[in-house]
Amino acid sequence: TVGARLDLVDGVAAWVPASRLPELARSRAVLAVTADRSGTLTSSRRRDDDEATATASEFVRSTGASAAWAAGQKGKGVGVAVIDSGVSAVHDVEGRLVHGPDLSGEGLSVDTFGHGTVMAGLIAGSGADSTQAGAEGKDGKDGKDGKDGSVGGWTGVAPEATVVAVKVAGRNGAVDVSTMLQAMHWVSAYREQFNIRVLNLSWGVRSTQDPAVDPLSYAVERLWSQGIVVVVAAGNAGPGPSTVTKPADDPLVLTVGAYDDHADADVRNDAVTDWSSRGPTAQGLDKPDLVAPGRTLVATRSPGSTVEQDNGSAWVGDGYIKGSGTSQAAAVTSGLAALLVGARPGLTPDQVKHLLVSTAQPLKDAGREEQGAGRPRLARALTADPGPARQQRIVATGLGSLEQSRGDRHVVTTCPSSTATVVISGEQTAQCEPWDGSTWTGSTWTGSTWTGSTWTGSTWTGSTWTDAAWAGSTWTGSTWTGGTWTGSTWTGSTWTGSTWTGSTWTGSTWTGSTWTGSTWTGSTWTGQDLGASGEEPATDFQSAFFGAQPRWWQSLPGERSESRPAGLWPLPSMRATG
Repeated sequence: TVGARLDLVDGVAAWVPASRLPELARSRAVLAVTADRSGTLTSSRRRDDDEATATASEFVRSTGASAAWAAGQKGKGVGVAVIDSGVSAVHDVEGRLVHGPDLSGEGLSVDTFGHGTVMAGLIAGSGADSTQAGAEGKDGKDGKDGKDGSVGGWTGVAPEATVVAVKVAGRNGAVDVSTMLQAMHWVSAYREQFNIRVLNLSWGVRSTQDPAVDPLSYAVERLWSQGIVVVVAAGNAGPGPSTVTKPADDPLVLTVGAYDDHADADVRNDAVTDWSSRGPTAQGLDKPDLVAPGRTLVATRSPGSTVEQDNGSAWVGDGYIKGSGTSQAAAVTSGLAALLVGARPGLTPDQVKHLLVSTAQPLKDAGREEQGAGRPRLARALTADPGPARQQRIVATGLGSLEQSRGDRHVVTTCPSSTATVVISGEQTAQCEPWDGSTWTGSTWTGSTWTGSTWTGSTWTGSTWTDAAWAGSTWTGSTWTGGTWTGSTWTGSTWTGSTWTGSTWTGSTWTGSTWTGSTWTGSTWTGQDLGASGEEPATDFQSAFFGAQPRWWQSLPGERSESRPAGLWPLPSMRATG
């Protein structure tokens, strides 16, 4: 018996004898048969504890993020830029992922290294690929604590925020400082179009150049002054003092170290990890500003990536992976900043930093140089007085040395005019062009222009690349890779006959591997290797789990660690208990 028509799904509601359902389902005239179910409206006034059961991610609870969820704030509409190795189009960020330019030279939007996808999941993952009954607990069993079968998905902190991915590294995770600067310039130019209010930088270099002249400091301070909360990983070079990396040493940014929350909300067992970098900075500045959960956090992984292939023992379920590092801690904090800005859109970056730092709770047995103000408590930050809407004073000129900003890390690349590989060093960019700090700073960094009038030696816009438009009706002439580009075709849902959905740019890439009809990168920008001569290749993305190995007695399940010396007993951290 046919009831109501359901034109939206090209179907009908009907009553069918249970015994006849198999026959109906086999009919070629029927696409699918779906059993009817009853539902109830969910009250908007849910308690914090009730809302928190929607996630298996303990760091959501331990940071107080679930307080924002209970109030209906999950970061919707807030853009979080992730300058990293890219973000793959996994289900957990579906419909909320915007692919910016690929500056790695791969010509792909896919995260082949795997680091950026993890960060995006921690910031804004929805938990779509994990189920109520199937998410794996921390001890490998079903259930959030491995003891019961009811669990939410592996979500991020702000599961409705928009992720704006700017890819700077390919499969090996290598990236030069000059490429990071270009990525930050792009974020500046597009901050209004994508409502970018937070930038996550889970990256750093071992440089001690004074932030007053350093180009990286200039970049992050300009973004800060433009209304973007810049969250930077402190580094994984602890436990020694003065190990905070650049640009986390900048006085304006929100610098984040890592603590182990033991996957629970009990503050009594929290402790700063030994590998989390400590202050003071080379200039005597107190850093980090705070510490966030950063030990064995579960987040989305990029299929086929280097991180996934190298760390199979850390996989969780079908689409997730466990990792540790100040990378993870910074990503958690970026999610908290997105929730705070979503709930209080008028906050300035200074106010966001003040709220998170002033309401933080110090960890016992840890000093200021290790933990800053302590662990964030978003529930308090949501209602605390933000103070005056002042702006921290910009101190960086950007006129320092590009080479000194690199510290001891150099990429190997192939210059466009040559087939031989070269080590990028001195005052030249990863595009094998001379670096002139006075040209890059000043009038060319205004938000209305994109690196002046040139990009990689050829033309990028010919004149300007504004916040809301692409240089009127021109794009390196009058063509856009064979088609036309005018103001009338860059509107709504169309982009010169292709698609613009807010989460894709002409499919999944920006015109494949080419740009302006000739070349975008020559061949590769970030090369095949990163690290000092004779050392194992390393990356500067701040993950202790994916990069530097913990000491053998400090490792946790799923982490790679140093080999245990033969015959050494007892463990260095062990003491007699009777």
